[in-house]
Amino acid sequence: MGNKKTKRGSSNNGLEEIGGYKVLPVRFGDDSDGATHYLYFRQHSTTKEDMLRPTDRTIFMANLPADATERDIRRLFQGVARVARVIFNGAVGQDPVVRSQLLVSGSTAHIVLLEVEELDSVLSMKAGTIRQWPARDAEDVTDPREYRGLARYIYEHRAARPPADMLRSEVDGFMSKFEEARYERERMVAQQHNTADADGFVTVVRRGRHTKNSDGTGSVVAASVAEARAAGEKKTEVVFGNMYRFQMRERKTDQLAELRQKFEEDKERIARMRQARKFRPF
Repeated sequence: MGNKKTKRGSSNNGLEEIGGYKVLPVRFGDDSDGATHYLYFRQHSTTKEDMLRPTDRTIFMANLPADATERDIRRLFQGVARVARVIFNGAVGQDPVVRSQLLVSGSTAHIVLLEVEELDSVLSMKAGTIRQWPARDAEDVTDPREYRGLARYIYEHRAARPPADMLRSEVDGFMSKFEEARYERERMVAQQHNTADADGFVTVVRRGRHTKNSDGTGSVVAASVAEARAAGEKKTEVVFGNMYRFQMRERKTDQLAELRQKFEEDKERIARMRQARKFRPF
């Protein structure tokens, strides 16, 4: 009787499978008594074409350690397959190497291998395979964002409580930039003061006091050169809505004339009613 065909990776000498996922034991620590963590992976599958995660050389891995980085996964598969890139939790476009936040428990990643043949090497790992999780030596870590364990807690504690001289330097730098910006703004306002443009108009700057709600520069209006010279001698007409002050006076005069005319008409009407004895005040 011929041998029964089996699916790739499901042979008796391969890694154990649970729900279609291969189980890869990973050991923390240098000795055999170190803690064992289990990673679950399978070949990536999708119904849509994905240039970043080609199905013929991408594996989907779950239950990653919270401090996993792309460098850790590269070293984990060293000697088995070469990793082209790692996409954590489907976050396309993010750089996992410089990620400052830790992963959550049970995080996932798509691991894209360099060659198609290397996918077979990963899926055909033998039963009893135990990979060593890459250890980090404190001397090898130069980026504070990759600190782990006690070193990370110390770094976060110190970052939340910077020394006084560092705070003073930050504040001084901020105030210096603020003063430079304010000086530049005042210089530009002074430069525009009483300077005629190509059309013969000048920007008149009304300066006020430095108050809580004002920086002292006041409002800015456009006027001709002659008007700018006479600005301090004669007040311009104030505009109320769409009307000037003299227009408001003329309108009030017309209204008073209309009231007087109506009053005279009412007097004549009352007089006629009295003569006709039809006047009934109540």
